[in-house]
Amino acid sequence: MVLNNDKKSTIVLDPVLRRIRITFEDLPSAEEKSKAIPSKYRELKWTGISYGHKLRLEKEHPKSGYVTSFMPGGSPHIAYFKEEASISVENSDKTFTLISFTACAAWNDDLQLTITGHRNSIEINKHTTKLLFGKPQLILLNWKDIDKITFKPFGGILHRGSSGPGLHVVITQIRIG
Repeated sequence: MVLNNDKKSTIVLDPVLRRIRITFEDLPSAEEKSKAIPSKYRELKWTGISYGHKLRLEKEHPKSGYVTSFMPGGSPHIAYFKEEASISVENSDKTFTLISFTACAAWNDDLQLTITGHRNSIEINKHTTKLLFGKPQLILLNWKDIDKITFKPFGGILHRGSSGPGLHVVITQIRIG
């Protein structure tokens, strides 16, 4: 909010926290095959995270948690990873807030996910949660002043009727500030 905007001075109050909801709908279509999220996407650096289109995933993995993770009227894309993955700032002097994300397991029941927040390579936050097969759940963290988050899945048991490779985590949306 600008209080005085003349040639001599400008006084600016603290800006409202800019909140961004990332749903992956603005990525190039992945109807033909899944793709890696570009390493520079939405002003962040993405490592080890891919994305897929609903139509392709329904065709190739009809009994997976991928298929049931799409929300009615939502994005045609979901993001996923199967091993350790991360999201970080491109410039080391910047930080962000991880407000929340919505995630589920693609193949396993009771898949564990450890989320770690870092600042200057130092772990400052850590949370482990249990993900459900194909049922996205909101994970609310509100971690402030971080420059990197890592995701590491482990454990769980293959869901009855699915035949996938195990530790895949689906992310349907992320809120950052």
